[in-house]
Amino acid sequence: MKKNRIVIWGIFAVVGILGAALLCASCGTQLALRNFKDLPKDISVETIGNRVAEQLLASDPIDYGNNLPGYRAPYNYERGKAMNYSVVSLWVNAIEFAHRSHNKELEKRLIDFFEPFYGERASKRNRDNHVDYSIFGAIPLEIYLMNGDKRALELGLRYADHQWEDPTGEPGQKVGGNGNFPIERQREYLADGYSPQTRLWIDDMYMITVLQAQAYRATGDRKYIDRAAREMKMYMDSLQRDNGLFYHAPEAPFFWGRGNGWMAAGLPMLLSYLPKDSEYRPALTKAYLKMMPTLLKYQHENGMWGQVIDDPEFWDESSCTAMFAYSFVEGIRLGLLDEATYGPAARKAWISLCGLLDEHANLAEVCIGTGQKNSREHYMDRPRSNGDPHGQMAMMWLCSTLLK
Repeated sequence: MKKNRIVIWGIFAVVGILGAALLCASCGTQLALRNFKDLPKDISVETIGNRVAEQLLASDPIDYGNNLPGYRAPYNYERGKAMNYSVVSLWVNAIEFAHRSHNKELEKRLIDFFEPFYGERASKRNRDNHVDYSIFGAIPLEIYLMNGDKRALELGLRYADHQWEDPTGEPGQKVGGNGNFPIERQREYLADGYSPQTRLWIDDMYMITVLQAQAYRATGDRKYIDRAAREMKMYMDSLQRDNGLFYHAPEAPFFWGRGNGWMAAGLPMLLSYLPKDSEYRPALTKAYLKMMPTLLKYQHENGMWGQVIDDPEFWDESSCTAMFAYSFVEGIRLGLLDEATYGPAARKAWISLCGLLDEHANLAEVCIGTGQKNSREHYMDRPRSNGDPHGQMAMMWLCSTLLK
């Protein structure tokens, strides 16, 4: 009898070990969390995510910042006329954060917050013929993924599909699309398989990618993710430098922080959804892995990155810091980056960023919207804001991905 008990307990032990091994294998997507588990409660991922989401819910998303306590941003981003792309991204990731944190009440409030855009605020929806505005479709697609609302699917796909449709306009005009080229050039892009909204600005590689990836997630139609991957490869081939970073533009040879942040974020986000057999995966993975060590090299001792990445005299900028930390976390989660190397760097960035949040959850030291210019002083002298949605958005990216 005693022998039988020993055998039975031995079986239980083996089963327990195997179960633990399987559990660890299933947790492989949460590797980066090891560096965040022992955070104080006031800067835990859930605490910060909830605070930033509540700040969004206290806003008018078309007029973000108006009457928000503590908000100071000397740039209006067409407030009152269109929803800024940064507010769209903030909203999408807030919904994902609420879902991943199992906060059903917050998730419902964030989804219900969009309800007026089917009705009394329908006229305030973004137009769908420019990359900065088409990203709007990512919100209803996220809602569809959460609750299966067919209205949301139809609305979101309208934006995703139009991003690869013939732009309307007369020869010689610059209408919709990318605004940089006459209609003939936009049609040439489309004929070559690229979006007519192509303009070779590095922030496009988040905005185009997130919309097309959302459409792929919602429908399973491979054309959407293949579009994004082909577009991304063209941008990488055109813009990436030997050190893995990106000039703001060929005529502006500066490694501007947030500009590089768009690419650093867009690449692993795309790779997380791109099918394993995609012809574009090897090139995009190589481009991502080329960029990451350079970013790690230029991280400041306090965990931040500079407004211009490789110039030590520049001030610490928070939106790019959150973007780069997000990229590290996603790379670890995807098994592309070494956790022991990049996990502590992401944690260090998180702690510094949390220290820049005011009592209202506004992130400080965010560079305002910045056009390209061949002038070091242009980047050095850019105004900084408190609560700018570019910073709020990137903080929410981090909160969302840390709960994947």
